[in-house]
Amino acid sequence: MDTWWEGISTLNKVFVCSAVVFSLLFIWQLIMTLWGVDSHGADHIGAAGLSAGMEAPGHIGTHDFSGDAFTLISTRSVLAFGTLFSWAGAIYLAGGTPILLTLLYSFAWGAIAMFGVSLILHFLLRMQEQGNVSASWALGEKGSVYINIPENGTGKIRVMMRGVISIINARSSDGSPISAGTRVKVINVVNQNTVEVIEQ
Repeated sequence: MDTWWEGISTLNKVFVCSAVVFSLLFIWQLIMTLWGVDSHGADHIGAAGLSAGMEAPGHIGTHDFSGDAFTLISTRSVLAFGTLFSWAGAIYLAGGTPILLTLLYSFAWGAIAMFGVSLILHFLLRMQEQGNVSASWALGEKGSVYINIPENGTGKIRVMMRGVISIINARSSDGSPISAGTRVKVINVVNQNTVEVIEQ
């Protein structure tokens, strides 16, 4: 291992180290998603926290991360880009590919990964939102705000419904704003797709 490490170029070492870091972050994001933890829920590049790249969950500014809105730049897609870009760079350099071609090929693989992950998330959310989900299933359940709930407005929460983590529309019971990542409890059902929540 030491012999191999000493035998590769400095640039290749950078690619390998980046690949390991991005891979670990990508795997961590997948595990958190499966467990329903949103790491402040952030899915789009914005301003607060790494896992959002880093802003409030699920949006860039005020863009809604829903099945109807295809979003190319998200935490997961960026991590996918970094992971495949880095591994491709390490592999191409190790194979003797010139640096410029290595960067070009690596960028192409990273772009494919980013687009692929974004496309998968897009269709998964569309399937989820178009499914026969009743908001009444969430009554009494606790979850977290996925997209900011504005004052006297509607946002989205992530909540467990009959054993499945779902994202549904939500508004605060008293009309006050609730920021993304806040833990909430569903106390009332407005209609089939919207609930009222209070902070926990």
